[in-house]
Formats: sequence, structure tokens, C-alpha cells
Amino acid sequence: MRHAIDLLGRDALIGRIRESLNAGQSVLLFGPEGIGKSAIITAVSRDGLVVVDPFEHVTPQRACRMRRALDRGVVHLAASRVARGRELGSVGRIMWRFSTVRVRELPDPFIRRIVAGEVGEADGAGVRRAWVHEIAALSQGRPGFATAMGRFAAEWNRQHGYLPMPALAFAATREDATIRTLRPVAQGPRRQTGC
Repeated sequence: MRHAIDLLGRDALIGRIRESLNAGQSVLLFGPEGIGKSAIITAVSRDGLVVVDPFEHVTPQRACRMRRALDRGVVHLAASRVARGRELGSVGRIMWRFSTVRVRELPDPFIRRIVAGEVGEADGAGVRRAWVHEIAALSQGRPGFATAMGRFAAEWNRQHGYLPMPALAFAATREDATIRTLRPVAQGPRRQTGC
């Protein structure tokens, strides 16, 4: 099950998040790109929960709607790369209403299992150990990067019959992430709202 691979090592964190949500607390997950925030959101999402991913791109109008929904007791689950109000723009003023949870890097054994699982080896025994270790080092504890590099390597292996150099897998997935990150976002001038 691919989803289980993405969440290796996150059981305790997911349990804490579910407890907070069940208690009626809104939760803001924060951490760097590729750390697994979106995978965690997918795992804990349920009916009646408002998901905001990414939190830092919320417009002033949507921030006002969120504030009103929070006033009515609607529970939110959000993800952000930052957790400082000043850097969050429009939603920085309502951030205090969220319980913040930092999503931390995973230890190498989990990252190696993710990579091995993505390239089709349940335990990594059939994959060159040094290759898996290098991919794990390149991912810097971020399961999203490990998953992306593992998927790229699996596809490369299907097409070419061998695993790509770890640096190639890293460059290919980072380039793809950069293209998604740099996609222009249409934004008008920032206005103060009477929220």
C-alpha cells in the first residue's frame, strides 16, 4: 500500500494530531518542503474538517471567511512551510487559533525503507545498499523527497533496466519541485480588510 510507505514513522504524530482535531482544536502543521505535511493531512482528513494547504497562500478574503468559521467552531487543518505570523501574510493574524505542530525529519532507517519500497523492494535487500543510503542522505530526512526520488528511480529502472545515479534522481525531482514552486501566482495588490 503506497500510502503506508509515505507515512512510515509518523504513527505517534498522526495520533497526536487526531486527538487535537477530535477535541475541536484547529491544527497547523509546519515544516520544510517535502517533509510530509500533505501526506499527513490526507491520512487524518475527515468530513467536516476544513483543509488549507498551503496556509501561507490564503487571500485576505479567505482569511476573513476562515476567521468567521473559526468563530463558529469549525475545525481547520492547515499546512505551511513557516509558522511565524509575519511570514504568513493574511492568515498570520488568526494563526494563534491553531495548535502548531512541527513535522520533523525522519531518521535514515525510515527514509531507506521508503526508498526501497518505492523501487519495489520491501526490505531493500535486492537494491544496492550504497545506492539506498545515498538517496536517503540526499533526501535529508524528508519523506516527500525520498518518495519522489524512489518513484523516479523505479520508472528509470523500468525504462532502462538499471537504477539511475542518485545525483540524477535528486536533480530530476528537485527540478520538478522547483518548477511547481515557481509557477506564477496571480495576486492583486494587498489590501487591508475590515475583517
